[in-house]
Amino acid sequence: MTLLKRVLTITLTLVLTACGHGFEGEYESKAGSSIELMDAFAEVASAHKIVIGSNYIDSEGNRTAFEDIFVRESGGDRYLVFKSTEKEDVWKIIDDNTLMKGSGLMNITLKKIIN
Repeated sequence: MTLLKRVLTITLTLVLTACGHGFEGEYESKAGSSIELMDAFAEVASAHKIVIGSNYIDSEGNRTAFEDIFVRESGGDRYLVFKSTEKEDVWKIIDDNTLMKGSGLMNITLKKIIN
């Protein structure tokens, strides 16, 4: 019976570990722009912390829950998708520690600082 309990515990742990999207952690935001004047304003407005959880985002004390957060591949790029009942919010995955939203004109980058 003890062996069965151990096998079940290990199996449950592995299943629960595999359920995450892989981007849980604390991030610091940074706004930027390809236009020099806008970039100066963006730097002043940026740099706050955001926590991404398994199905939520915490930002400045406000928690936003989502139906699902998952990774989608499209055209050779990867995207982190925040799905709610009304819409999807999509961030481009630059690397395993960096997410970006926006175009070259104005964008927001999230850099992971804590896992």
